[in-house]
Amino acid sequence: MASFDAAAAETWSKFTLGEADKLALREAALKVLGFFPGRMAGQCALMSAAYSIALEKFGTQPGYVVAGSLYIGDKRIFGEGKEFDGKALFSKSNPDWNGHAWIVYGDYLADVSVFRTADGGSPRLLSRHIAKEYGRGRGFCAWPTTGTDPNGLRYVPQYVLMQDQVDALMRGALAMIDEMNVKRGSR
Repeated sequence: MASFDAAAAETWSKFTLGEADKLALREAALKVLGFFPGRMAGQCALMSAAYSIALEKFGTQPGYVVAGSLYIGDKRIFGEGKEFDGKALFSKSNPDWNGHAWIVYGDYLADVSVFRTADGGSPRLLSRHIAKEYGRGRGFCAWPTTGTDPNGLRYVPQYVLMQDQVDALMRGALAMIDEMNVKRGSR
């Protein structure tokens, strides 16, 4: 899973969120959600990259984009439950990947896309679970990495994206946002 050097790992492991950092986590999430319309499935990597970049603007430390598997209890929703070559996978311009991506910001895990995916209705198990446990139309979730989501979501990290991979995904996110804005303007 290693993709950053020991110094970066050491810095990250010592970063504990204070109240200002929690506000930055929220502000950055709201900014990203404002750029992406609701009910967008399959955009976790793009949204997480945008979230990471937004955290650079609002926060005091970087937010790392983590890729892996998402479970509800013991049922895998996204991912394959086996190792993958993240360096090769996220070096492609359009990765074909069935996993999930989220942010680790200090001692917090944050997900800006899971509710949008669930609101899109697929996969059905995720959609039903999120509707039951959180309700529809939510924006993002965050909790300390030392605990687990009290409502049953379980994130299994397998790769931390490098900055050049995050930057490439961000360029893709910006292109998608520009395209959506053009479509909105032509109505």
